[in-house]
Amino acid sequence: MVARFPVSIRPALGFSLLLLAVILVEWLIIRQPVFTQTPLLPAAVSFDVLVGLPILFYLLIVRPYRLPVSTVAAAFVAVVALGHWLIPGPQQQYVRWAGQALGAVEVLTFTLALLNLRRLQRAFRAARPHTPEVAECLTAAFRQVFGRPMAPLVFELMLFYYALLSWRTRPIVAASSRVFTTYQNSACMAYLGTIALLSVAEMGALHLLLVRWNPLVAGAALVLHLYGLLLLLAHARAVRLLPVQLTADQELVIQVGFFWTVRLPRAALLTAQLLPDTPVPAPGRLNLARPLLTPPNLLLVCASPQAVTGPYGLRRTACELALYVDDAAGLLAALALPPNSTGGPVFGNKP
Repeated sequence: MVARFPVSIRPALGFSLLLLAVILVEWLIIRQPVFTQTPLLPAAVSFDVLVGLPILFYLLIVRPYRLPVSTVAAAFVAVVALGHWLIPGPQQQYVRWAGQALGAVEVLTFTLALLNLRRLQRAFRAARPHTPEVAECLTAAFRQVFGRPMAPLVFELMLFYYALLSWRTRPIVAASSRVFTTYQNSACMAYLGTIALLSVAEMGALHLLLVRWNPLVAGAALVLHLYGLLLLLAHARAVRLLPVQLTADQELVIQVGFFWTVRLPRAALLTAQLLPDTPVPAPGRLNLARPLLTPPNLLLVCASPQAVTGPYGLRRTACELALYVDDAAGLLAALALPPNSTGGPVFGNKP
């Protein structure tokens, strides 16, 4: 059986090919002797890297995949690093200016946060009695103080919170909710632990190789590895602390670590069924079990497309949600939904 991707990979593939082509062309230009003799060439190459690539990222990645516009800022940080690596040092004045501009923006953002820190604390404490979930409290606080949810910043704060500050925290459960865990009967924790151990071994070996070639690249790779370890650790903690809940108000709250969050009123659900295997990817169907590295065992069908919130403010809509819970039969009984009566299979070979 040939699996079909629920999201087209053509924009990402096109951007990747264009990125490689731009880097190759700029590298060939830089290698020419005339590059150091003509002042306009370093400016043109810097413009292509610092301006052209973020525009391509916006047109080919952000718009087709409906990503938050704030992801362009992350792309700009990446192209500044690319400029430092690609363009020779004596011709890096434009790249250095871009780096200084980034530093100024970071200082301005940090200063703004400090000036509003007391207001943020008050808003956070005011939201705390209404919801036990830290991310929702932070989102409410940022929305009240700045008028925007600041989803990318909240995601970064939650990453550090779950990885470093949540070790004495108990599972976050609303009063009178029925709780369904997602890690006790799955191999999620074992997989995450194995990936973390392999990443540590790879990090050590790769750092020893890169530090002899380029200390700057070695430092960047080390930072990326450490960030990846924090991400794995935070995800593992969030999976334990954020179970699936069926609240007293008959709302199904699904949180997959801190990657995907969806709130489904009981009235929004049409049917549900147990899954013997991973469902075939299809438009309108979202596999929420992928961050758990576990095949889903329950499929929920909604009456209308439901909003699903992801990392950095990413939003998806789906009518069918495949998820994993340890007690799938118990959740199915608690929802008291009729089984899927379409008659067609929704499962197949795992993609």
